[in-house]
Amino acid sequence: MKISIEINDDLMTKAKKLSGIENETILIEKALQLFIAIENQKQITNLIGKIEFDEEAFK
Repeated sequence: MKISIEINDDLMTKAKKLSGIENETILIEKALQLFIAIENQKQITNLIGKIEFDEEAFK
């Protein structure tokens, strides 16, 4: 997908420096992948205490 967006210059500069990734497309894709992973972890964390595990199934 091709889109045009405005990103804060300081934010992009800091992200490039921290990641070592100079290619802006790759940097944005990595950032989106990380965002998705974090949101998925939040959803899994929300299940704590709501699911009962069968201890016998893991023996």
